[in-house]
Amino acid sequence: MLRLVVFATLLVALEAGDWFYGRPRPDAWTQGGVWPLPQKISYGENNRSIDPKNFDIVFDDNTGCDYLVHAKQTYKKWMFPFKNSADHSGADEFILEVKLKTACPRTQKVPPSDMNEHYTLSIKETGHAFLEADEIWGALRGLESFSHLIWFCNKCHKYRIRTVEIDDKPRFPVRGYMIDTSRHFLSVNTIKRQIDLMAQNKLNVLHWHIVDSESFPYESRTFPDLHKKGAYSTRHFYSQKQVTNVINHARLRGVRVMAEFDTPGHMGSWQGQPGILADCFDEHQKKTDLPNLIDPTKQENFEFLEKFFKEILEVFQDDYLHLGGDEVSFWIEECWSRNPVVKAFMEKKGINGTVELENYYFQNLEGLLHKVLPKNKRILYWQEVFDQNKPPKDAIVHVWKGNTLAEQMTEMTHVTAAGHQAILSSCWYLNYIHYGPDWKEGDGKFYYCDPRGFNGTEEQKNLVLGGIVAMWGEFVDATNIEARTWPRASSVAERLWSDPEQTKDAEVAWPRLHEFRCRMLARGFRAEPNNAPDFCPQEWEDEYPPHV
Repeated sequence: MLRLVVFATLLVALEAGDWFYGRPRPDAWTQGGVWPLPQKISYGENNRSIDPKNFDIVFDDNTGCDYLVHAKQTYKKWMFPFKNSADHSGADEFILEVKLKTACPRTQKVPPSDMNEHYTLSIKETGHAFLEADEIWGALRGLESFSHLIWFCNKCHKYRIRTVEIDDKPRFPVRGYMIDTSRHFLSVNTIKRQIDLMAQNKLNVLHWHIVDSESFPYESRTFPDLHKKGAYSTRHFYSQKQVTNVINHARLRGVRVMAEFDTPGHMGSWQGQPGILADCFDEHQKKTDLPNLIDPTKQENFEFLEKFFKEILEVFQDDYLHLGGDEVSFWIEECWSRNPVVKAFMEKKGINGTVELENYYFQNLEGLLHKVLPKNKRILYWQEVFDQNKPPKDAIVHVWKGNTLAEQMTEMTHVTAAGHQAILSSCWYLNYIHYGPDWKEGDGKFYYCDPRGFNGTEEQKNLVLGGIVAMWGEFVDATNIEARTWPRASSVAERLWSDPEQTKDAEVAWPRLHEFRCRMLARGFRAEPNNAPDFCPQEWEDEYPPHV
């Protein structure tokens, strides 16, 4: 385990202005700054003390709401991480009243894609605070904001809270984080920690890229040989119970879980289903050992996909299902163009070229999915399906390619001009990092990338649903995913939540982000330095010797 070392004193305050080499001061942090920045926030002139032992959160008529019961337990711990250091003798009672306009959901239904996350928060000098939300999702976001307004005063050894008026809601409905559990397996606890951090950053969609070429770690109850023959080992897969556990963990935090099962490429680990993959051949027409594309000539493969996705839709009940569709061109020549069975099939069907064959595959896939898709379910594809094919009009296009901001925004223009809703990931690949404050550097990366920053009509820009930060797993596992993600993803969280007119300058945002990074550390999460030499009132110390 890891524990925190609390500094009793801070460095002597430096004079205003830059520090050595023009860097920000190492103690440049706000006190009670909210991250992401609310749409409307007005601080009062005075702050007041708040005693952890004399503080309570009360609900109107939603006392049995499991969302609120869990949130109360969590936030009363996270708000006050240094209880042994605080002296609140004689402090007055402080009450936070939470009111929902719509009753708390009584069933364990997953958060909907149209969740209402609006809330208002008022904190008075009198020791009363009022949080009101249209739905439970707004209440959860408001509780997070309330927790940001509390800080520990090292000089007076007391917790203080800002007086404030907030009226807040997200800019985009999709604010996501993608994990890849095929290249490196992530334990359930590791995934849960990332979900906790997502909620702290007001991100609301976990994009679970659960399988890929390398391994198939999902336990299918319909086709158990998929994980038995496709997972790295008998220990490296997610049982049905574990998947449900992750989904419920996310639900209580207002986080959706969108599964991705990528086809027709990236399927090398699906060999537990006999005949699913097309044979592949090198330039000498010698069969290769690692097939990675589906065999679209077999009707039984489509029948398998119908049964498989019927199960997936029952397990992952989110409004969105991601069907991948990327990088098929990597294997087309080897697995389709050189495959004699596939070539004969194309001739028989009058299919002119592999692009038409890919269209044939997606048309058949969409036809069978319509038999099992609930009415509210939306399908997502990576952008290649749009670029090379004709996805259904209601398909959402996930943009991920483009070496420059101009290329990325051009794709957003094309997608929305065709009438498709779009989600952007291109400028938020967290696994591509470099040494330095990369969250604020580069042309349109991280903090400075706006999903609506393309040339288009207002109607086109309204088709942008938001964005998803991506953490691909080739060189990422449980040892480094957390620190590599946070607080880089925090910068994207603000871009997707906050008013762009109020969040133009990363240098202005840094003191709030610095405080927020320190807050994540205080709560027990690894958030690495990402700006310059600095420090937090608390730092990590690894337990030694390590627990075995």
